[in-house]
Amino acid sequence: MTSRTTRAVVAGLSAALLGGGTAGAAPPRSREPILLDTDFQLSSPSDDALALLLALQSPELDVVGITTVAGNETVARATSDVLRVLEIVGRSDIPVYRGAGRPLAHVAGAWERASYGRWHADGEAPPPPPGGFARKKAEAGTAADFLVRAVRARPRELTIAAIGPLTNLALAMRQDPGFAAGVKRLVIMGGAVAALPDGAGNQTPNAEFNFWVDPEAAQIVLRSAAAIQLTPLNPCRKTNLTQSWYERIVSVETPVTGLVRDILGPQFAADARRRVSMYDEVAIGSLIDPTLVKTRELYVDVDVHHGIDYGVSVGGDERWPGAEAARRMPVQYDLDWPRFAELLVQRLTAPPRALSALRLSAGGRSPAPPGSCPPRSRACRGGRPSRARSAGRGRPDNAATPARR
Repeated sequence: MTSRTTRAVVAGLSAALLGGGTAGAAPPRSREPILLDTDFQLSSPSDDALALLLALQSPELDVVGITTVAGNETVARATSDVLRVLEIVGRSDIPVYRGAGRPLAHVAGAWERASYGRWHADGEAPPPPPGGFARKKAEAGTAADFLVRAVRARPRELTIAAIGPLTNLALAMRQDPGFAAGVKRLVIMGGAVAALPDGAGNQTPNAEFNFWVDPEAAQIVLRSAAAIQLTPLNPCRKTNLTQSWYERIVSVETPVTGLVRDILGPQFAADARRRVSMYDEVAIGSLIDPTLVKTRELYVDVDVHHGIDYGVSVGGDERWPGAEAARRMPVQYDLDWPRFAELLVQRLTAPPRALSALRLSAGGRSPAPPGSCPPRSRACRGGRPSRARSAGRGRPDNAATPARR
């Protein structure tokens, strides 16, 4: 996609007000354009998929682009799976860019290859997603290039929700020194902070999966000028999706709830007492309604030394030796689970917010659908068009196998 097309994709978005919301939430507000950076997969654990569905179904958010990265699976599978989901729910207007296939420096040894995650298997052909590969294709160009162009086109207007390893963002920051400061805010699902309750890791005793996959990228991003809001494992351990919550969702039949049935149904069929933990969904939920979480301001840094604490995130009230470059940020540590669960059920059971439902009038104008070029735009015709984890994120709570996420 050319820079002109990128500007059209992003600049064609307009603020619009929609109904909805949960009890106790703030009044309806202008839709917030977000870019989603994800190590997507449809198979268990599948919190990336549920997080995307929650974002697409929430009127507060406007998903204007998706970038994929290796993490749970290879970047090829992350890309093919997310393209298929967008096709199923009628959102093929959203551009998808394939990102980094390997971490910046982390090389997989025997232990890594025997542990959860396929981030080290770049080059493997992805299996077909349910229903086969999507007709929609990924856009030309890299995720990092797209992120840089999009933020340059709308400085201080785009929020990025990063729910996988932070490789793409680190590459964008290396490419453009002004990228971090140009992001309105960066919501990250990653890390585990031992200084706060429930701060154990899930990949190693102290390291969370996303940061552990690419510690060097996590350190670059956390030390950057971006306005970061961190969703570590701590508040995610308050989540507890039982079969009763699941049955409320799938009692309604839509393409969205059909995906939820495909994702979670086999887990509850195997064990009706299963309790599904949620991670990426919490980061998205905090964007929709910030009052769902409690936060504390901390300096946070990541250990990049190849030893026992490789990939461990550390938080403190003050900087400490070795973390002189650490930056202060709001770190989530608690979650109102009942309200979050009600929000999840409400949004996932609502009529799908397909492209036609988003053609709303805002400020006397008819905005282009999110993530698309304005109608009749010549830019849309240039280049390739946008065609229609034991406890923790391992996510062993959710996985059918003992593998970690």
